[in-house]
Amino acid sequence: MVFWEGYVSDEVMGIFAPIVIYWLYAGFYQLLPPLDEYRLHTRKEEEEKNLVPLSKVVKGVLLQQLVQAVVAHALFLYASWDRFPGVSVCLTWNGDFTVIEA
Repeated sequence: MVFWEGYVSDEVMGIFAPIVIYWLYAGFYQLLPPLDEYRLHTRKEEEEKNLVPLSKVVKGVLLQQLVQAVVAHALFLYASWDRFPGVSVCLTWNGDFTVIEA
């Protein structure tokens, strides 16, 4: 039993939990200045080596996470087809989904 049971489906949690955890972890990493001796790279090294602006990185991460969420949603939909009796889904040789009703 988990606290979100009854409010959010497992599929929704499977889509959004990794994204939320990523941003929590990234935020925690950015809040480490008092613990500079425990960082992998010093702030000076990060400023010297990071050639891509932060805004471009955030846009890239958001795009990647959008693609991740869409693929996860598609896979959850594909996996849920067995819940509908008399309907089967076939993946054809060219990658299309074909719905066959019995």
